Amino acid sequence: MDNITFAIIVFFLAFPFGFWRAKSQFKSRDWMLAIHIPVVFIILMRIYNKSHYGIGFSWISLVYNVIAFMSAQYLAGLIYNNRLKK
Repeated sequence: MDNITFAIIVFFLAFPFGFWRAKSQFKSRDWMLAIHIPVVFIILMRIYNKSHYGIGFSWISLVYNVIAFMSAQYLAGLIYNNRLKK
């Protein structure tokens, strides 16, 4: 699995948690969980990929994953807030 494919998987994993984060109160327990639960799954997927596919923790893959995670959270929040305005 290459870095772009993994970043797409990270995006789709973090997207539903972005909805949960958007409807939670800022810095509440639910807000913190919505951000940190997908991080645990992403780390476990990276460990699995390292042992089975030989893809390690390179800097470029970390950059792709952070961008995918943050854009998924942000985009889900935008969609949730725009849906509430209508």
